[in-house]
Amino acid sequence: MAVHLKVQIADTASLEDNRLPPTSKESVAAILSRCKITLIADWLTRTKATPELNHLRLSDEQRTGHLPKLIDDIVARLAAPKLPTQDSDATASHAAVEHGKLRRTQGYSSGMLIHESRILQVTIFGTLHKNLTVLDVNLLLPDVMIIADEVDAQLTQTMESFTNVAPKLAKPQLLSSA
Repeated sequence: MAVHLKVQIADTASLEDNRLPPTSKESVAAILSRCKITLIADWLTRTKATPELNHLRLSDEQRTGHLPKLIDDIVARLAAPKLPTQDSDATASHAAVEHGKLRRTQGYSSGMLIHESRILQVTIFGTLHKNLTVLDVNLLLPDVMIIADEVDAQLTQTMESFTNVAPKLAKPQLLSSA
């Protein structure tokens, strides 16, 4: 008589996240891509432990659904030319805008959005710290500047959509010399 065993097969995304770190040096973007699932899990753990965020009854998916795309946006920004040439070289993030709209319907406050953003930065930097042995440290400082700029830009876009305020696109008026 044959015995049938059921073996659960992990999805490939989990397998990719659990790969061993490479023996050569990696860019910040490569580390964030490789560690995205763990980064999101760490962020979720931190937010659940934060009194300002854990009082709303939300599923893990409702809490983290926006993060994969926001992290992808950060990784894409890291692939662009390095140091910002303007006040911010951040790009428009559809995910950040949708995140603000969603959090409004979920009962978040503006302070809660700021806490989430702060926790995202801390979690990203913690992920980089855990990977220092494989991190190309020559790129670290410029990439940290880009991450901070991008996360702040994402927070700005989230807050604008949360408060239903359209970004100001008008050109500043110059003083005339006459």
